[in-house]
Amino acid sequence: MAKLVELRKLSKEFYKAYPHNEFPEMESKLGRPYVVLLVEINNIKFAIPLRTNIRHSYCYKFKTSDRETKSSTGIDFSKAVVISKDCYLGEKTDINDKEYLELQEKAFFIIKKFKKYVTDYISFKKNGGNEYIAKRYLFSTLKYFDQILLNALSY
Repeated sequence: MAKLVELRKLSKEFYKAYPHNEFPEMESKLGRPYVVLLVEINNIKFAIPLRTNIRHSYCYKFKTSDRETKSSTGIDFSKAVVISKDCYLGEKTDINDKEYLELQEKAFFIIKKFKKYVTDYISFKKNGGNEYIAKRYLFSTLKYFDQILLNALSY
């Protein structure tokens, strides 16, 4: 089977450039590597973390995961980061076989759904929105990359 998706970890350089005390919405726990799905949209590389307990709908939740968790496992769009330097990417990694196969099968759908999340975010930043829309992005990490996103992705 051809590999459709790339899974990596974020490097120590990434966490040095984006320390938790300045970027509190980013996933960051000492000693815990975060697996990310790499996605490119309009020449901007995003790293979208895979998470064990997702309790909101701004994500893709795995349907076939057999891991025991309190909620859903999946890919959390709200915690996506922009990868502006190659040194921010760490080693390649693997995930649960069932989740990996589902990720391969649903890659196009996941990327399309993530692109809509980013597009809607840019529209919100440019045009504003009601409190429901604002709540969608309250804890999003995209806000740390406004300059890049608003300049490069004008939908």
